[in-house]
Amino acid sequence: MRTSLSCDRCRKSKVKCHHDGHAPCQRCAKAGIPDCALSRPETAISRSNARRSLTMRRSVDPSPVSQNPTPVRSSVNQDGDSSATLSESSVTHHLAALPLGVIIKCLNAFHNKFPELAILHLPTLSQNLQSGPSVRSEALLAAILAVTKPQLTASKVDWAHVLLDREQYASHAKQLLTDLMFQPPEIYVVQALLIITLHEWGMRDFHKAWVYCGIAIRNMQALYSLRIAPYPLDAGAVQNPDPTLRAIEIRTYWGCFIMDCMVNSGTYNPPMLPMSEMRKLKIPNPPSVVEYAFSSIPAKATDVSLSAQYHPRQEFDVTQGFEILVTGFDIWTKLMTFIFNDGRRAPGMCAPANCPWVEGSPWWTTRQELESWRASQASQLQYPAVPVAVHMVLSYGETFVYLNLLYYVSTLMLHREYFPFLPTVDSVPQGPVDHPMLQATAPERWWNDSAAELFSAAENISCLLRDAADCGVHLMTPFVGFCAFSAGYLNSYVSCYPKMNLGRSLNGSRDLALCMDYLKDFKNVWTIGDGWLKTIQHAALLYQRASADRGRYHGKTRADFEILHQSVHDFRVVDRSDLHTQELDGADQRRNKRVGYGDLLQDSEMDANGLLNQLMAEISSNLDEQGAWSQWWPPMEDINLPHEAP
Repeated sequence: MRTSLSCDRCRKSKVKCHHDGHAPCQRCAKAGIPDCALSRPETAISRSNARRSLTMRRSVDPSPVSQNPTPVRSSVNQDGDSSATLSESSVTHHLAALPLGVIIKCLNAFHNKFPELAILHLPTLSQNLQSGPSVRSEALLAAILAVTKPQLTASKVDWAHVLLDREQYASHAKQLLTDLMFQPPEIYVVQALLIITLHEWGMRDFHKAWVYCGIAIRNMQALYSLRIAPYPLDAGAVQNPDPTLRAIEIRTYWGCFIMDCMVNSGTYNPPMLPMSEMRKLKIPNPPSVVEYAFSSIPAKATDVSLSAQYHPRQEFDVTQGFEILVTGFDIWTKLMTFIFNDGRRAPGMCAPANCPWVEGSPWWTTRQELESWRASQASQLQYPAVPVAVHMVLSYGETFVYLNLLYYVSTLMLHREYFPFLPTVDSVPQGPVDHPMLQATAPERWWNDSAAELFSAAENISCLLRDAADCGVHLMTPFVGFCAFSAGYLNSYVSCYPKMNLGRSLNGSRDLALCMDYLKDFKNVWTIGDGWLKTIQHAALLYQRASADRGRYHGKTRADFEILHQSVHDFRVVDRSDLHTQELDGADQRRNKRVGYGDLLQDSEMDANGLLNQLMAEISSNLDEQGAWSQWWPPMEDINLPHEAP
């Protein structure tokens, strides 16, 4: 323990305090801090000694932690557990006192529940934590527990009661990362930043998620530069790490790539780490599960062969799930970029050469990449031909579910782009019905086949989530929630407009109920789920009303519900309450003009402006947290979505 004189500011920042034995020190004098005072550290046990002593106790006492440091206050957390709100130092003691068995179970749960971040090397990390964790591994453990605790609570795991509330772990991890992320790059810091990115995204703090992801990528790039630079700036840099560290860094770099694909999807933010950059840097392919567990670098790691155009005979099995996800999310980024840059409404996209059925068009090219990616996977990985239970028995259930969800939601997003937002009850599969219109005619049966793929994708997502839950494979990451949301919207659509799939979606209402049930559980884990659930309810009510009363929305198109249409595509569920208000007010006014209300009011000598003002005053007095939706829709509890097939 350091016993030299230092001021509180330098001690807290963990830097050497330079002084001549009297205050102020050089750092405080330079910063103009007047209350600098020199002192020796308190005689209380230090953080490192506390870790060492508690580690020794952990090795001889495997029983769960029953006595934590004195809490500041007690509270009931959002998971329904009674837990203590601890100070930062107390959280450190709590983490150090957790039994190794509990920690390993949490690490394993994280590895299974978050296939997109299969970056932890469990033997190395558990050994580090057992021998006395560093501040970096402490930050990583806190981040892991922040996203794992609610998953365990939702699964009703009995031993999870020894864990604190997720926000205490998240706050502690972010507090430690505040200093660590600006220090020389270290792999545990990068991993912690990626996990906190996922946490912030799921809690709807999108700006923080984007920033944390950016800092993780910059740290990873800096670390990689130290490895390959002929004359690294850091004299202590290790340029030839051992195989284990090398494998961890490769997987973590691709973890950065996947998270960059996720947090930038559905936004206009440019990616920091596109596939072209990964290829330029010659980042090797991520090792398989077996290779990673045994810290071996395969021969293929000497070059980069990741591509959507695989050799026809090359098949990836479930142990290569992480590598499959990497390429899948590269395709996902392309299709989301296409959609969020106006899709078929972008300039020139309706020209004959750019129609979706034309070889070489943007849509056709992306779909070919998607199908090539699917064909590269072994037949044992393809649902519904192979059930979830098979891979659940092999302990790869979550990876199997995730791979299939990524394929089906990508298929759904591609085909949905060209289907009418508000059809009629007699509409059959067809292309856009509002401007801009496609400037060429599709081949015979093309729209029928497109509809079959679109609505089959929605059905497969719904059934996949149901089968996974039945097998005890509970996946609740933000991306999986978006898959359920997208499928739920399509199921509500086809339930009201069955002819849009030629009557082939016989279980549309059932599949809608499956997605709604999933999202109701999901929103208890992630805040972001609440917005998705409400958007489906609003869209379902719109389609129920429009299909039940043909004249109610006669002549209206997607342009009349542009904000709702945007929300249906929203990967992040941004609050657009004010825009909804403007849109719905405008739609009311346009509706009045179309049905001739103005003329009727004039004939009866009524003041239309007065009535409108009265209506708006009444609306304003009844606004709730849903913002503009309360002007248009009844309360959510009054909406009865269909649960039986029509």
